[in-house]
Order: sequence, then structure tokens, then C-alpha cells
Amino acid sequence: MAEKKFKVVFKPKADRRILAIMMYIAEQGNPERAVTFSNELYEFGYSLATVPFGYPVCRHPQLAKRKMRCATFRKTYIFIYKPIRHTIVIYNIIHGSKNPIRFSA
Repeated sequence: MAEKKFKVVFKPKADRRILAIMMYIAEQGNPERAVTFSNELYEFGYSLATVPFGYPVCRHPQLAKRKMRCATFRKTYIFIYKPIRHTIVIYNIIHGSKNPIRFSA
């Protein structure tokens, strides 16, 4: 049986978070790294299509109730996403030290 293909969609909030991370790194004096790091964030997001159920349902009750999954990138950033049919919808990207409910999808 052929493997199902998943499409990845970044919601506007997730795109804005990547832009904010990129701007922060650039403002710290490293614009080249800002661009490469934002590319790495997008690459990680797109890689979720290969393992749509490879990360656990988020532990936070409000996210878990909605069956959101949390994938950690470099032990720091958490991608909040949900597989829906043949699509991975990335709702938000939060810093691991932030309160997930404040930054929920």
C-alpha cells in the first residue's frame, strides 16, 4: 500500500513567530544566523509530514483536549501542530520556557 502524503500548512501565527525569532536574532547582531535559523525552523516544520504522529499529544490540558501535538526543536522551541486528514497544521511555535496556554493555538 502506498504511503499517504501529508501537506504542511503554517498558520499565520506560526509564521509570525518565526519572523519574530528571526528579527530577535538579527537584532542581537547576527543577521546571517537569523536567516539560517528561520530556515531551520521551517525545515523542521515541513519534516513533521514524514512523522505526523511521531510526537506526543501536548501535556497542557487545553491543548491535549484539542488533540494538539507538541514537537520540540533543539530542546528550546515547541511546535504546536495537529494532523488533520492529510495535512499537518502548525498553529504556533513557542519558546519552551513560555506558558503554553498564553501562546496556544
